[in-house]
Amino acid sequence: MNLAKSVDPLPASNRHIGFDCVRVAAAIMVVYLHACVPYLVHPMPGLVWTVVDQPSVVCDLLFWAIEIVVMPMFLVVSGFFTYQAYQRSNGLAFIRSRSRRLLRPLAFALVILLPIDLYVWMLGLIASGHMTMAKLKSLKVPPPFGDHLWGTSHLWFLVYVFSYATVFAIVAMWVRRPIAMKWRMVARRASITAVAGIGVSVLFLRPEVVFGFQHSFFPVPSKWIYSGSFFAGGVVLAVFDANLRTIDRFAFRHVSLGACLIVASVMLGRWTIASSADRDASTAGTSFVPIALATMTTGAAWLVTLGFLGVANRLRELISARPSLDRSIGYLAAASFWIYLVHHPVIGLVHIDLAFWAPQLGPMTKSLVALGATLTWSLASYHWLIRGTAMGRWIGVDSSVVPSTAMPNEPIEEQGRRAAA
Repeated sequence: MNLAKSVDPLPASNRHIGFDCVRVAAAIMVVYLHACVPYLVHPMPGLVWTVVDQPSVVCDLLFWAIEIVVMPMFLVVSGFFTYQAYQRSNGLAFIRSRSRRLLRPLAFALVILLPIDLYVWMLGLIASGHMTMAKLKSLKVPPPFGDHLWGTSHLWFLVYVFSYATVFAIVAMWVRRPIAMKWRMVARRASITAVAGIGVSVLFLRPEVVFGFQHSFFPVPSKWIYSGSFFAGGVVLAVFDANLRTIDRFAFRHVSLGACLIVASVMLGRWTIASSADRDASTAGTSFVPIALATMTTGAAWLVTLGFLGVANRLRELISARPSLDRSIGYLAAASFWIYLVHHPVIGLVHIDLAFWAPQLGPMTKSLVALGATLTWSLASYHWLIRGTAMGRWIGVDSSVVPSTAMPNEPIEEQGRRAAA
């Protein structure tokens, strides 16, 4: 397959509206996912949080529904735009570009944000009585909390995406044979089957990829492969349906079926977590439940992601006809990367405040307050500290507002400079 020449032609306008909507929705979903953590009825195995508060069934259901679909959304979009970026500059130039785009913000977050994150979590453990103040100086976190606290935290996404982009560039440089037109449909179906099958297989063997917390400074093989299947799916989408015509046509069908699968996956996943302590490990691998859970979870993630992209793509003309709405979505999409980077320690600190200063509030109210406070702080810091500043440009998170009429093959950096001008 000639990865440099087999892409469908791109439309001349409105190219980014659907993806901007997905970025905004996914960023909000990630923040709310974390906003629900202290209030889970079925806590994620291995996940350590700043506080554990009053449980809520509603928060629990919303958490697990978001957990199934939100990172696949980010990964499909990343794969799609990684392919598009490769069309503009390939080989070493592409890898250097991805390094600036991903490794600079990763370095900033590791040096500045991750230490703050660690101290916020230790403050929560001290406030909850799980460790003493003396441990704060030595950074010695008692077990079992210390066993799951050290790692890249929410920054794992940057590490994984850079590794995927590097692998993609290496493969693309070696695979140069173009796809004959008569084989395009076969290649498309085979690619879709492969990425979906990989996701189901990994989740069958390691359900903790989704229904557990895998935390490390280095990529976890099962998580790397499962997440990589969605990144690869984004590349497949860019190769065979760059105009989003197919997913546009079946958008509402995908969303409807995906919603049904999410409900089934969440209920089965919660039951699996609740009963895991009583299940005989020797028979768990032969049960029908793991394969059903893997199939429904992977299917739900794909259908909702593609359905949401299709629905957003259908709304592009409606959005572009309203300049204020278009610019608002563009602004939030530009800020979404910064929100992803900085929200984690903020929301952990908000949870501590809510637990000890507003115990009378219900868990659903607390989750919404945490969401609102974290988004407000993140957007304010983006507007005043990052947008249009030298720091924002150096870190690589300031792309300003990209209008819906951005030229289809214009680099993201150029789009941001043109919009700012």
